[in-house]
Amino acid sequence: MSFDPNLPLTHVTVDQATVIPFGADHITGKGISRPAGVLDAAGNAVALAKCWRDSAQRTTTAPPMREPVETLSGTWLYGGLLYAHFGHFLCESTARLWALDLQDMRFDGVIFLPKQRVPRMARLLRPTQPWLDMTGCTLPVTAPMTATRVERLVVPEQGFGTGDMVAGRPEFRRYAQRHFGARIAPEGGPRLYISRSRLFSKRGRILGEAYLERALAAQGYDIFHPQEHPIEVQVARYKAAREVISTDCSALHLAAFFAGSDDRVAIIARRPGPTIEDFRSQYRAFCGLEPVAIEHLTRLHAFGNAKLAQMSEVYAEADFAAIQSSLTAAGFVTPCAAWAIPSAEELAAELAGYEARQGNETQELEAGL
Repeated sequence: MSFDPNLPLTHVTVDQATVIPFGADHITGKGISRPAGVLDAAGNAVALAKCWRDSAQRTTTAPPMREPVETLSGTWLYGGLLYAHFGHFLCESTARLWALDLQDMRFDGVIFLPKQRVPRMARLLRPTQPWLDMTGCTLPVTAPMTATRVERLVVPEQGFGTGDMVAGRPEFRRYAQRHFGARIAPEGGPRLYISRSRLFSKRGRILGEAYLERALAAQGYDIFHPQEHPIEVQVARYKAAREVISTDCSALHLAAFFAGSDDRVAIIARRPGPTIEDFRSQYRAFCGLEPVAIEHLTRLHAFGNAKLAQMSEVYAEADFAAIQSSLTAAGFVTPCAAWAIPSAEELAAELAGYEARQGNETQELEAGL
């Protein structure tokens, strides 16, 4: 698949479509891509219904035909994969909602493919409903676990994703600017640090992040833990903030939708790889802002047989003095005495605490920095 952020998006309308999710009639598979999608009345796979992580990684392949278990009447929008993971929801589950703005089109609801099989559909929809509300989607939403016939299905092209798709396509960017968080007023201070220090212990982070929090709080930054707040509060804080510092994390995808061209963002690397460049591409495309990259990692630790290509759960050590210097040079903090930094013993103790909670030992990754 080729992805050009400047090309307009397309859509097709399929009468008597069959939507087949992961797990329908015990369809199984391993890896990122599994059989799921949309078939037309003749049983042919609808190409636009394929789902993508980025332009090189498909998350669905054409499914075999299955007899529909239920039928939906009316006109429905195909939403692609519905994720319960916040970052993937923002980048992939929202990527077809731009079609809600199609002229002369009235929809009865949105039908998604569930990312995972659960005993009851409500178990998947309940946690994602506030996120959908934030996008401006007010229609009924379904994510059936079995093959479903749809009287008329509008299948939009996917307009957003990760990697090279993170800049979005024009119609998606316009939809996000019009509708995302439209009813939420800004609230909060102008300086914000987005922290990972209170996340579930298996989630990757910079060791000793509490030291960063204290140093930045002294510089007037509010320390914000987004997972502790409803999405409405998250949006309000990002709308209000004029200067944002964060390690690279999913929260930055959300913040990018509400940043202005005159705002300032600094991203502190917490893992190796192209992630920061992806965020920079998103900010450039959505608001004309160029985030500052702060990359001063010194050591990496991970559980089990972690690979460098899968760094979301890595524990990193960083050069705090270099971070202070880079933030000062970029104007995010004022010159001051050297920040307090964690000792090697403190970092080792913090890492040991994560290992104890996970019942597993980490290994140091020699490559990748």
